[in-house]
Amino acid sequence: MRNLRHSAMSRAELARATGLTRAAASLIVDELLKSGALEELAPQSVGRGRSAIPLRVRSDNYYALAVDLARKRCSVGLCDMAGKLLDFRILPEQKDMVGAIAAELNRMAATVDRDKILGIGISSPGPLDRVNGRILNPPRFERWHGVEICDLLSRELELPAYLEHDVCALALHQLEMGQSRNFMLVYVDIGIGAAIMSGGKLMGSSKYFTGELGHTTIRFDGRQCECGNRGCLETYASLPAILGESEFSSWMNLVDQVGRKPEAEKLLDQEAVYLSAGLINLLNLIPVDTIYLAGDICYHYELLAQRLQREIRAKALDRSRSEIQIYPSSQDPNVGVLAAAEVVFSRFFTM
Repeated sequence: MRNLRHSAMSRAELARATGLTRAAASLIVDELLKSGALEELAPQSVGRGRSAIPLRVRSDNYYALAVDLARKRCSVGLCDMAGKLLDFRILPEQKDMVGAIAAELNRMAATVDRDKILGIGISSPGPLDRVNGRILNPPRFERWHGVEICDLLSRELELPAYLEHDVCALALHQLEMGQSRNFMLVYVDIGIGAAIMSGGKLMGSSKYFTGELGHTTIRFDGRQCECGNRGCLETYASLPAILGESEFSSWMNLVDQVGRKPEAEKLLDQEAVYLSAGLINLLNLIPVDTIYLAGDICYHYELLAQRLQREIRAKALDRSRSEIQIYPSSQDPNVGVLAAAEVVFSRFFTM
């Protein structure tokens, strides 16, 4: 079914894509058609012989509720199986945020067949206890420290709830774009996180893994970090760190001055050097063909991308392989909620 979420395919195309025999693929398709999970489209002529019948997932067959807990805002939504956002709302800051989230999710759930809602996907900065659905102690996220968010929402809505690191959720969403199955997604903003997709599978699914690239050490005697360690990548390459005491009010402001002000050029070069140090540590362990950048760092990403590629070519252990492609991740303004919904759908497709 995953192959059919975003584009229609015939039985023969499905067999080739999955490695199944045509007979096996047809048996599975027939069962899914019978259950109502798939639907047939109008036959398409493909030359001589029988016309191919495209198949696609029925978008109204299943839904996911989504909660994106971010430092700047909290947003909730309802998505269908095709990844379309059917309802969306940004919640104002208030004392009982969990109650407000539950009330809004209940309102959204009432607009569709509740029996078709697979669950609630929740994305949050880490570190997290994914297994027990508890937010641990993310920096600058104190109001959510220790909150057992999955248990609270699951009891309120009587639906299963799944917690995932926000960067890992973004990687799951990026996988559905279909451009690469072996990539690293790097989120750079006030913190730095990374998720790695290898062969279409999210790496690092242990209980406490949260993709905290920002808290890997690039200088053992470096700057003090909020986590208690010294020399963390985040203390050098996060946006607040790189902007520091400069004249630039934001990353966008800095990038707009590249080519005009030497200081902007210098800071952009510094960001490439610092960030590449963390990236190369991962690339030396796990080869990928693509790096996706996420967060404010995506603004005119090509200026940073060419500098990162230069650093990686010069310093990565395996310099003989083809140049890694660097692109911006999905730029949908509601990508956080879409990614949270994907946490639910990805579990459904791997059951």
